[in-house]
Amino acid sequence: MQIARRDFLKYGGGTVAALALPGGLAAANAPRKPIIDVHMHAYPATMKLPVPIVNPITGAKSPIVTGADHLTACLEQMRKYNIVKGVVSGGDGDRLQAAYDWHDRDPARIVAGAGIRGSEDTPLPPLDTLRSAFASGKLKVLGEVTAQYAGLSISDPKYDPYLALAEEFDVPVAIHLGTMPAGTTFDPCCRSARAAFGHPETVEGALNKHPKLRVNLMHSGWPYVEEAEAMMMLYDNVNIDTGALSWLLPQPAFHDYLRRLVDAGFGKRVMFGSDHMYWPDGIGLAVEHVEAATFLTEEQKRDIFYNNAAAFYKLAPVAPKALSDADASGTANG
Repeated sequence: MQIARRDFLKYGGGTVAALALPGGLAAANAPRKPIIDVHMHAYPATMKLPVPIVNPITGAKSPIVTGADHLTACLEQMRKYNIVKGVVSGGDGDRLQAAYDWHDRDPARIVAGAGIRGSEDTPLPPLDTLRSAFASGKLKVLGEVTAQYAGLSISDPKYDPYLALAEEFDVPVAIHLGTMPAGTTFDPCCRSARAAFGHPETVEGALNKHPKLRVNLMHSGWPYVEEAEAMMMLYDNVNIDTGALSWLLPQPAFHDYLRRLVDAGFGKRVMFGSDHMYWPDGIGLAVEHVEAATFLTEEQKRDIFYNNAAAFYKLAPVAPKALSDADASGTANG
């Protein structure tokens, strides 16, 4: 049976749900040090999300039904886990506006990124639009770039003007790499998507054409750990984020992958990213699975949760205001 990508999102990827339940959860009331989440997703406020939203790991059903509900729930999770900065890109519809809406709701907490693809279904935005947004600081990241879903690599010439623009404004680039949800290539949006375009080595052409870029290889390039290590060894302007493997993989598998990267000497270049997609509670699961990594020292956890991202994204260490009652009820701040 062919499984559409959007069915995976709606029903929680039944095969994934059987993999593992979270373990080693932190005490609910323990004080938390600040966290930066470099891999978040926004949806247009009026967009109707697939119902029911079911967490693919815990099976928990969420009451959220719109993009606005999703934003409120994500901000609540950020407050709960002391996530003081979040890098967000739009995941559907008007992707730039979705990111702007998140930033406008909590400007001190949210860093807006340009989610771009380059497919017929999701064409690249005009360069002038991005130039203006980068120049004004309205957008601070180029990414998530989902070239893989368009059946392309970031090294394809069509992305060169966008990478050159990021290089010109010293804007970091976050690139989707690794695998994709089950059935992606059968979804009408992504018929040309292929696993091969998720190999970390596909970024090498872009890195050589644009040597001043700061590049985040999202999902740590899972499962291609050797290629991810090769890119980080050769290019010191490359970092990685934990992405969805931090909570969708069985915890032992995620820990094995993370341990390998840290043991290889890249602990200063691994960043926390939840990639929660439709599931706001995935943010907490991702945090807890990193916290449960007993092989990490407290210093290494601080690097992954905060220090590495603060340095790579050049984020000022300013803690945002606490969410107000109006935030929790879904009313935007002034």
